[in-house]
Amino acid sequence: MNQNPSSLSAARWSISTVFLLNGAGIGLWAAHVPVVQARAGIDTATLSMVLLTIAAGALLAMPLMGGFTARWGTRRMTLLSGFAFAALLAVIMGVSDLRLLFLAAFAFGISNWALDVAMNANASEVETARGIPTMSSFHGFFSLGGLVGAALGGVFISQGWGDGQGAFVMGIVTAVGLALAAPRVMAFAPTHEAGSHFQLPRGAALSLGLLALLCFAVEGALVDWSALLMQERTGAVPAQAALAYSAFSIAMAACRFAGDRMILRFGAMRVMVLGGLAMFAGLATAVLSTHFLLSAAGFALIGIGAANVVPLLFGAASRIPGMSAGAGVAAVATLGYGGLLLAPPVLGYIASHASVMVALGMLSLSGLVIAMSAGIIKRQA
Repeated sequence: MNQNPSSLSAARWSISTVFLLNGAGIGLWAAHVPVVQARAGIDTATLSMVLLTIAAGALLAMPLMGGFTARWGTRRMTLLSGFAFAALLAVIMGVSDLRLLFLAAFAFGISNWALDVAMNANASEVETARGIPTMSSFHGFFSLGGLVGAALGGVFISQGWGDGQGAFVMGIVTAVGLALAAPRVMAFAPTHEAGSHFQLPRGAALSLGLLALLCFAVEGALVDWSALLMQERTGAVPAQAALAYSAFSIAMAACRFAGDRMILRFGAMRVMVLGGLAMFAGLATAVLSTHFLLSAAGFALIGIGAANVVPLLFGAASRIPGMSAGAGVAAVATLGYGGLLLAPPVLGYIASHASVMVALGMLSLSGLVIAMSAGIIKRQA
């Protein structure tokens, strides 16, 4: 394919659209978690098992997608998994039978993780071809999509469309958006870099991966538990509680779009220290506050803090001595995404024996650990 500036620009905006649509679907799911729980008549322990089933589907997809993208290309796998994700949006939020819910959760986990891997791989190829740092903006579009999806979820629920009608509409919109973006999603020839295969995290990769795990654990927890915390602590109705994830998403999106400029002005280490402290303060505020607006402000502060931590960790991972950039990022990302997948069900188990407040309160300590460990960014510079 002729990778001229105009085609690369079109490829950039097309894959940005995919990130936006994926984020919107996840935001919609975040808003619907309490509704799905109530409709299925399950307690928090059973809900945590549903979330664990989503994680199980994702963990099945993870080792397979590397081979699939290498064989069939990132463009094809992005589109195939994207259309599957669109279809399963309506299914997981529309079923009430518990057995069907578990099956839908497993399939939803597979489709979402497959899309995540494929679209990030394609975005990385676009970034490399352009020769300009772009990854933060792609993730900014994902966060912006989370905002849009959570806001739409609140509207759908308030209008009585929480029974799956709203999710069905969103599935159609996602499929149409993918179809419109598809012609300009760029196809790249598979590459087989020496040393780019997956390696088990060790040394600096292990340290960076554990910090990524903590950051992703916070993000994953907010997807599934933020609305429930708002209901438990502030007495918000489901449509209002959906604003918790909206506040987090809009703050994260804004800071990701501004991330490169912030790091250039203040330095990577300072941004990471302040980010970790903001995550701790935001979670503590959201957990302790019984006032709706103050709690929402706490979720926004979490988004501000977490926005640029993971991009910094991934950048440091690409510079680990003795490891290729691809192998370093893969090792750190594997641990990081483990936190995103496993934190919600683990926190659900804690919540079932204590409360959502206690579970998220414990998680707030992650921000302090990240802030105190920021020196690792300087050592990998």
